[in-house]
Amino acid sequence: MTSQGVYRALGLKQVRKLKEVYECARAVKATYPESHIASKAAKRLIDAFEADVQNAGPVLDASWLTENDPQGTA
Repeated sequence: MTSQGVYRALGLKQVRKLKEVYECARAVKATYPESHIASKAAKRLIDAFEADVQNAGPVLDASWLTENDPQGTA
């Protein structure tokens, strides 16, 4: 998640927000038992953050990141 490509594609502000989401997910996972729905959701989120993006190959096309125009604060 901290590669230079991510910083260039997203920008510093968005990367900081993603790190905050990641840390919150880790806190939720540590707080609740594994059987709790919040812990399960946090685990999936953490796994997505920690996935080996380098092996995704052509399946992961980061061009959508630059074409996306998010609205709101979701």
